[in-house]
Amino acid sequence: MALNKIVRNAVIAIGNFDGVHKGHQSIFKLGKKIAKQNKQKFGAVTFSPLPYEFFKKNKKIIRITLDDLKFNLIKKNNIDFVFVCKFNKKFSMISAEDFITEIVIKKLNPTHIIVGKNFRFGNQRKGNIALLRKFGKIHNFKVSDLRLAKENKTKISSTRIRLAIEKGNMDLAARLLGRNWSIREKVIPGRKVGRQLGFRTANIIIKNNIAPRSGVYAVKAKIKDKIYNGVANFGLAPTFSRNKLVLEINLFKKIPSFYGQFAEIAFVKRIRNEKNFKNKILLIRQIKKDITIAKEILKK
Repeated sequence: MALNKIVRNAVIAIGNFDGVHKGHQSIFKLGKKIAKQNKQKFGAVTFSPLPYEFFKKNKKIIRITLDDLKFNLIKKNNIDFVFVCKFNKKFSMISAEDFITEIVIKKLNPTHIIVGKNFRFGNQRKGNIALLRKFGKIHNFKVSDLRLAKENKTKISSTRIRLAIEKGNMDLAARLLGRNWSIREKVIPGRKVGRQLGFRTANIIIKNNIAPRSGVYAVKAKIKDKIYNGVANFGLAPTFSRNKLVLEINLFKKIPSFYGQFAEIAFVKRIRNEKNFKNKILLIRQIKKDITIAKEILKK
């Protein structure tokens, strides 16, 4: 997959694609089918940062997947190229008409555009599918608007996935995404508390992703293309009175130190709430229970 490459006369899908969930995957599936029928390339056009990130500066972070992980997930859908529009103040002022003529037509000149049913674009979100079709007749490109896939009779959407993650409902998030929700961040040195208890942990600060509900989770960690099972606590570790939210991961298999390396952590299932333990003995006993439960979950 070519990233940020201009490919003309191709089939394209336009959208935020945050999460690259099953609804987005249905758009990609249709795009690949049309491209194959016409012996053309198929690509995705997306934005960085996402429009709602740009307009909600200094507010709550709600990103499901950061760009590097998003592009990797798009690549897994066998897409030929991704064209990234840099979303800044100047770009935010572009009218819907100019977005079509200056970006879509002049740069890419597609033969077919695929978007979700509620797609909006341009300054003040004035652009819609009707406007795309109007320009399509003039500039000779087709437009398909796809009603996103449903799960349990409800539309699959990034908003639904965010709510599921915030509630710690990783089963629902996984059903909507078509995979376990994951983050990719750098491992940082911790306070070595886990090591003192007999459970060596890797620490991660969730900076730019949406934060899950605090608690203990069964997780899978991908480090240097290898997958490791583990259990993780996300929260303030009330027994030790920490003042910031940290993800502490205990991997079941011992591996060499990986401080400073990137790890992709997939949240499989939430096991329990965080607890404040009266002493270390009770905490160690609970951690052992958590490990047993997590191992059973990850066997399935």
